[in-house]
Amino acid sequence: MFEDDIKDKVKNSNLFEVVYKKDKFVLNGKEYPIGYTSYIAIQEECRFMDENLFKALLGIYDDLLRDFTKENLDYYHKGIIYVLNSLKDNPMFALLGVENVKDKIARLFSARKKNHYLAINDFKEHGIDLSTAEKADYADEVMHSLNDFLSAMAIGEIIYNSVLEVNGYAALVFQITHRIVERGARNKSQLADAFGEFLSDEYMQFIFRTASQPFKTRATVMPVIENIKGENCIFRKVYYNNLKDFLNTDLFEGYIQGHYLWRCGICDRYFFMTTAHKQLYCSTKNPKYDVPCSYVAKHPEVVKRKMERQNKIDSPYYLLWKKRNDLIRKNKSLGKYDEDRLLIEYVYGICPQCLKNKEKKSIRQASLLLGLTEDGAQKKLKSILKKLKKNLQE
Repeated sequence: MFEDDIKDKVKNSNLFEVVYKKDKFVLNGKEYPIGYTSYIAIQEECRFMDENLFKALLGIYDDLLRDFTKENLDYYHKGIIYVLNSLKDNPMFALLGVENVKDKIARLFSARKKNHYLAINDFKEHGIDLSTAEKADYADEVMHSLNDFLSAMAIGEIIYNSVLEVNGYAALVFQITHRIVERGARNKSQLADAFGEFLSDEYMQFIFRTASQPFKTRATVMPVIENIKGENCIFRKVYYNNLKDFLNTDLFEGYIQGHYLWRCGICDRYFFMTTAHKQLYCSTKNPKYDVPCSYVAKHPEVVKRKMERQNKIDSPYYLLWKKRNDLIRKNKSLGKYDEDRLLIEYVYGICPQCLKNKEKKSIRQASLLLGLTEDGAQKKLKSILKKLKKNLQE
């Protein structure tokens, strides 16, 4: 029932518009520095979103298409409200103005509109009765709601796709940012080098398909003229029909402007760089010391430098090694051990199966955890990447 029309609606609907002004973008009437979405994506609320709740909404939608009844339509409506409420505290969806969508949802799922949707389904199955003028007028009224019907049906898939796109973007940002911090990239040229290294990495090409599917966009661009301090300026307004295009555009435009993320040397949290390109510490209040990390860096007396001597067996690295080694031995006996996957996961800090970000380890740490020599781990990693490259070329 209207499946192709609904898919077309999902693909081509303009979801939101963004105005770009020099080194800023305007979304829902608010200005943000270019690249700011990368800072939002690095937060835990975006990096570790549970997709199952949103996948369940698709199941409700499928049930509705199979049996288009008032009961299933009401259940679908309630499911949409529920998932939108779960997204209102997510910083990325708050930026997009998910709260403003509720009025549109209320209009699309009013009692009158629902009756029209049920009638449209009835027309689809049994045809339209035009035997009297009254019935013809009613049919005309109902068919005027066809566009709203398609929009209402498309909302579930649009929400689910957006959640997947935020998860994928968060993984992408984390990997690129790790490369930037690792290389110590602090200016535009260094950012370009770090980003180029990321794009040429064979494993990253395999995970994010940067070679076979480059960062394409399907946006509509329009010029807008605004008066700024008495002078007319031309800016560009972009209409996006999916979230991924906007997020990728913002990330790359941010690097062009020299905007990027850096990891605080004290609290290890990420902060967004726009002007202070040599800043090493964030200005966020550190809960441990009750002052910003930048203050802690300037006043070493805040931190107790004299540390108690620690036994080797109490070292977190030793405990990590012992825990992992015991798990590997157990999995080997159960036939669940995959050395290649674990090596990739350790060295690149990302699980190749679920794309979840993990703690990145050096070759030496990975070799110790897997019971390999450092040279053996390096050779095995090269062999894995060679296989992946061969698979991509086939």
